[in-house]
Amino acid sequence: MPIEVHVQGRVKVGHLADFYDAVKTYQEYAKSQGYRLPKVLFGLSGDMNTVRLVYHYEDLNAYESHEVRTLTDRAYAEIAEQMGFVDGSLHYAVYRIL
Repeated sequence: MPIEVHVQGRVKVGHLADFYDAVKTYQEYAKSQGYRLPKVLFGLSGDMNTVRLVYHYEDLNAYESHEVRTLTDRAYAEIAEQMGFVDGSLHYAVYRIL
């Protein structure tokens, strides 16, 4: 059963350009390490500076394997921290695709 994981958050005011640079670095690193690459969405309505990263997986096992790998990868975490999300603004949602 394919799934999508949506990670939504708000970028600190005045830091969208920093987010853009950091997400480019993040995508390059993810690609080089065989991680899933997200589709990146910038909100045009709703809360200011909202972004969403959308990941696609074949099933929940693939998602879980990805999460385990990223949680133990220090370089991945350091790059992700550079995205400048407002503390407490990240929200994860997992969707089953019919």
